[in-house]
Amino acid sequence: MILDESVKNHLIEEYGKRGLKMSDSQFRQAERPSSGTPIPNPNGTAPGLHTAKDNHHVFALPGPKNEFGPMLTGPIKAILDQIHTGKPLHSRTLRVVGISEAIIGEKLSTLMEAENPTVAPYAKTGEVHLRITTSAATTKEADEIINPIADQIRSILGSAIYAEGEESLAAWIIQELTRRGHTIATAESCTGGLLAAELTSIDGSSKVFPAGFVTYSAESKNRELGVDLETLRTFGTVAEPTAIEMAVGARERAQTDFAISITGVAGAAPLVEPPSPKASGLVFVGIASPQGNSVHRLHFRGSREIIRTRAVIAALIRLRDILIVI
Repeated sequence: MILDESVKNHLIEEYGKRGLKMSDSQFRQAERPSSGTPIPNPNGTAPGLHTAKDNHHVFALPGPKNEFGPMLTGPIKAILDQIHTGKPLHSRTLRVVGISEAIIGEKLSTLMEAENPTVAPYAKTGEVHLRITTSAATTKEADEIINPIADQIRSILGSAIYAEGEESLAAWIIQELTRRGHTIATAESCTGGLLAAELTSIDGSSKVFPAGFVTYSAESKNRELGVDLETLRTFGTVAEPTAIEMAVGARERAQTDFAISITGVAGAAPLVEPPSPKASGLVFVGIASPQGNSVHRLHFRGSREIIRTRAVIAALIRLRDILIVI
């Protein structure tokens, strides 16, 4: 190990800009193997490292995502582009909801055993991404290999494939509502506005999303959404009738075509309320639409964050199920 003076000077400069004093231990960031070359890190203090021998290359990068990602797509990609002599890889991603990774594996077992192109599933929260990859000299050549396989997958999985590439489920819904000239509102309890945040993260959402309601308490559900007090006394805040009335109330107050409600138990302990305690992970999704009202009982396992995230995705999936049949 040697002390890289250029990296040391960079650290001193960076810490000086922040008005911080460096300790001796922090100078370890400036140490590197004599065979390695430091890679600048524009978003942090610790540099990356590149070393090579006999055409084998090793990269070491900082762990934080906001540092690792930009370095990977910036200087690391540039180095790899220079040393790569084979045909480049081309990939296409199909995004799937409503089918588990295990069932997808059964349905696509033959395709997933093939070597060119490869078909690999990647489990995400609430959905599965199928990546089709091949090596080809040009994009046109890659498309000729990938297209027939993508068509086969579409014929097998059908409407479970909601998008291709980077389009999220929320983006698909906003695009579809915009195309139809429809609007939507949200009414949330346990998710605390996460569903509204997911929808409004999409450009153009203001055209279809006029309002969202966060009604955490029983009183706010009655006051803001008009949920009947007798419903709350009889069934509680986490129940099918409550979810339906939340969705109906949001639709009426926002004057939208659709409304989605989410009410559930995201905490680790059961919710004690009438007529009986509600288990952690119990969630109800209500949808009010021109075609009628519906409610879905769901149960998720995991931390508070996971339950809330899965509830939002489940709500989007249920709305998509309605949109693709009307």
